[in-house]
Amino acid sequence: MQPDAFQRPWALILLAILILAGLFVNLGGVPLFDEDEGAYAEVTHEMLQSGDLLVPHLEGKTFFHKPPMIYWTQAACVYLLGLNEFALRLPSALASLLWAILLFLFLRRHGSAQSAWLAPFFLVTALQTGIIAKAAIADALLNLFIAATMLAFYEYIHGGRKFYLWCAFGAMALGFLTKGPIAVAIPAVTGTVYFIFQKQFMRWLKMGFDPIGWLVFLLLALPWYVALYAKFGGPFIKELILVHNLGRFQGAMEGHSGPFFYYLPVILLGLLPYTTLLFVAGRETKTIWFDPLGRFLLIWFGFVLVLFSMADTKLHHYIVYGYVPLLIFMAQHAARAKRTWTLLAPAIFFMLLLWLVPLIAGWIAPSISDEFARVVITGAKEEFDATYYIMAGLALVAVIAVGWWKKFDLPVKLILTGIIFAVLINGYVTPKVAAIMQAPVKSAALLAREKGYDVVMWQMNYPSFGVYYGRPVLRRQPQPGDVVITKASKLKDIKQYQILYEKHGVVLTRVLQLK
Repeated sequence: MQPDAFQRPWALILLAILILAGLFVNLGGVPLFDEDEGAYAEVTHEMLQSGDLLVPHLEGKTFFHKPPMIYWTQAACVYLLGLNEFALRLPSALASLLWAILLFLFLRRHGSAQSAWLAPFFLVTALQTGIIAKAAIADALLNLFIAATMLAFYEYIHGGRKFYLWCAFGAMALGFLTKGPIAVAIPAVTGTVYFIFQKQFMRWLKMGFDPIGWLVFLLLALPWYVALYAKFGGPFIKELILVHNLGRFQGAMEGHSGPFFYYLPVILLGLLPYTTLLFVAGRETKTIWFDPLGRFLLIWFGFVLVLFSMADTKLHHYIVYGYVPLLIFMAQHAARAKRTWTLLAPAIFFMLLLWLVPLIAGWIAPSISDEFARVVITGAKEEFDATYYIMAGLALVAVIAVGWWKKFDLPVKLILTGIIFAVLINGYVTPKVAAIMQAPVKSAALLAREKGYDVVMWQMNYPSFGVYYGRPVLRRQPQPGDVVITKASKLKDIKQYQILYEKHGVVLTRVLQLK
């Protein structure tokens, strides 16, 4: 596939089909994953039930972990399409579609036709960004707004049109309404460092204090914060800003910690099956640095990497805020890849590992000390059946065949591998994982809703239960007569009980007598 082929109409139509299929096929085909998807969805559910679109609540209590943009967009989709997984995930899919379009348009202006085609394709089909693009969480929205802010800033820096500067402020404001200060910190620090190296710091100050830009920002971002502060005062600011933003840098929250190099393996896994391209681009770091766009992107990625590596709380999706530079570098340098098997090796190794999952689960299950984890892993062995072996094996063989087929040049091999990889992950792996981890929660909730049980959640955190149950769930110590959703491993703490539903370690039970 020659470089000029990427700008032909049929290539653009193919890209559009692949992106739409990657984002929307089977979007609502699996239950919500806990804790994150479940929590976002339940807040949206309660927002619609109460009619209070201003104050987020989770299980009846105020929930100031995140600003409201994701809840508002989910609520709009649920209002139009009903309460279901498709509607709850639709804002992320649409945000990722716009994110892909932005990448395409930006690289058509500042790159080649090939890089403009490949970067959005990588975005939709890579492991980590592909999952986030279809998850009912805030990160796809935030990534869209961060990308829009940064790319618009760069357009203004090198074009001078005030329209782009004001668009950047607007996108930054929407990001601030999605996840708070991080949407301001990334462009502010990146811009400061970039202009220092460009020896144009006074120009940066002039941009940073543009009155119309700040007016746009304040009009979009400030009203919700002012309204919540007027209603709740200091506790609102403390919980949202000090605890759930700055607090994540000062202490590991909810057990999410890791070493300083935590994000390096995350990046290598997250950008599968294209990981080799990181090393291809990495060999050109010196050349990239002396290009204005390359320098801007390197500073952007470097700040995100250093910032979250230094934070005590580490979650895999934080590094995605710096993935746009990596996607662009990979797309720009894909033509420099020369060796087929070096390029395809990460995909082949990972697919082989996926094919071995049922065997690995069987080997390690007996040695797991945590009873609940052991039951879940045993469930993995049951769910990953012969069909999974066949489909995962076919995908592995298909990638190897793509590598051997001499009629395909390297860009075509890369694209075909990405398609095969995405089909395997979205079509077979994710549904199997959902069947093990989340389908029992959904089934238990639907049963409880059908029977009209008043359910107490005990010793577990599965907020998606409330979404399917239809109302918030009480969390407290169980009493005789209560219907309880809990883990099977916790039944040993109850003297007498009646099992109403049980699968993969998730139990809906009636408490008859306590110890």
